[in-house]
Amino acid sequence: MLVVEPPAGPRVLDALSRSLEALDLADAYVTFSSGGSLMQELLIVEPSVLVAVGPGAGEAVDALGYSLAQNPFAEASEGEWFAWTKGTAGILLPPLAPALHDEQTKKRFWRAFLALKAITNP
Repeated sequence: MLVVEPPAGPRVLDALSRSLEALDLADAYVTFSSGGSLMQELLIVEPSVLVAVGPGAGEAVDALGYSLAQNPFAEASEGEWFAWTKGTAGILLPPLAPALHDEQTKKRFWRAFLALKAITNP
């Protein structure tokens, strides 16, 4: 499950879709940190992996006060896996929107994003 921070317009969603396809994760569940249904989606999806795309997404997840959370996204290092709950791995990625406009930011995002290979190549 990927939680994307705003702005999440068509270019961001297209770039995310292409990135997920590149890692053979095109069927990943993508949702947004805004909108008010994030807690319900977490409870329904029960993800084994929770990806916060951008610090705003991590803050939104932390703000839910999810009772089973062991470690907050606020303390996570970009691109490094951590135990979000006992059964859910978490990872914080840099924001995607700025990566669409700057080559260095794009490389930073992609380096962190490549950690998701662990899902398809355990």
